[in-house]
Amino acid sequence: MESLLVENEWIGQFFLPDQFENRFLGRVSFSPEDGVKLSFCILGNDLPPSSDILHGVLTTGEKCTLVGPFSPTYAGYTVNNGLITRSGTNVFFFFVLGEFVDKDEMFKEITFSVTGMQEFFFPRGFKDLVKYSNKPLFRLKTAYGEIEVGNNAKFGILGKDITSQIYNRNEDALLELKKAFEEIDQRYSNSFFLLKKDIAYMITLRTSTESTIQELYKRIEEISNLFAILTYSPVFPETIEIKHFKNSEHIVMSKVYPTRILEEKTIKLSKRERSHFHMPITASKIDLVPIVESWLSLSKRFSTIVTSLQHETGLRNEHSLYGEIVLYATHFEYISLSDGVTNHEKYKYPVNKYGTVQIESGLSKVFQTAGEDDFGKGISILRNEIAHVGRPPRLLLELSLSDMCYISQFLQVTILGYVLYTLGVNKEIIHEYQNRITPK
Repeated sequence: MESLLVENEWIGQFFLPDQFENRFLGRVSFSPEDGVKLSFCILGNDLPPSSDILHGVLTTGEKCTLVGPFSPTYAGYTVNNGLITRSGTNVFFFFVLGEFVDKDEMFKEITFSVTGMQEFFFPRGFKDLVKYSNKPLFRLKTAYGEIEVGNNAKFGILGKDITSQIYNRNEDALLELKKAFEEIDQRYSNSFFLLKKDIAYMITLRTSTESTIQELYKRIEEISNLFAILTYSPVFPETIEIKHFKNSEHIVMSKVYPTRILEEKTIKLSKRERSHFHMPITASKIDLVPIVESWLSLSKRFSTIVTSLQHETGLRNEHSLYGEIVLYATHFEYISLSDGVTNHEKYKYPVNKYGTVQIESGLSKVFQTAGEDDFGKGISILRNEIAHVGRPPRLLLELSLSDMCYISQFLQVTILGYVLYTLGVNKEIIHEYQNRITPK
């Protein structure tokens, strides 16, 4: 399935629902940086009215739907040899490829995968050893429905001569396998043996009440944000398919392309190859079900730290570091206040409680270079020097850009430890996670 992290485009004829006779030419373009856009050209001066839904038929013969406000009123106006054309570009929330979506259509099921998810569950190099199962790895009941994680596999036909697809240097063993397979194949003549070509992990959301595409996509973002924390990387939907129940006998799966505005460097970080063995947390180390359950009820509390991961570019400047340090220091205050610490230790307590020796040592060394032996006091002074206009700077004059970069990362990793602790992750796993991502 085509990735939502690469550019794509489609050409077709578009029209308002039930107005096929007034169709016009258009090109849909999609990119993770700019989202879904329709470039259109309408002949004549008779413009279609504004609409929240636009249907289309592509040159491939596929149905499609553009979801979002469409208004051609401000389209460009051209007269050439007596021919009037109106052309323009319109941004949409979603592009649905495969079916016409009605204006008030609601949905109950959507399936998706996110970046880094496959490696989170199983090492890429050992994918062939993953056994396919039509039963889910787990199901989780939520306030809005059910979340299911399972396999999605591609198969090819296993030939009658099994030795054409399986090899062994021992010819006797290979011949014995061939004969055994032929006997089994004859015994079950009505069955077809399939050869697994590829396998992937997919997440399916089934809502207890029907929802709009926009509502379902918010749930996808919620799950993506959790994986961003677990993998310490920007994480975005890589594939999305939505299920249409037109009637009991007509079920259609459509691909969904959402508009989201991302930085090119963030996309590269999200797409980069990661090793299962070097990931800070993998599925085998944690019990994912209660963590997902906790996340769904607590995720709004951690929007600040999630934003820092989901918009990571790998680059820092003075302005961005000032903002990060003030934001993280404020989060330190929230952690201390939540745990009942309100005294001068509020910037030291989160590190002592949710950090590691490595983080504490790193912060101490950085602030000592600026003449401050107490890192908790150092965080307080630095935060105030940045946040309060007119305050005479001391640490800001002594700390280099790289020093502040280290401070920002140490604070971020501490907060992530607090988040994982709140979600119920084992403390040893949290420390292993933090030690993997703490700057050396």
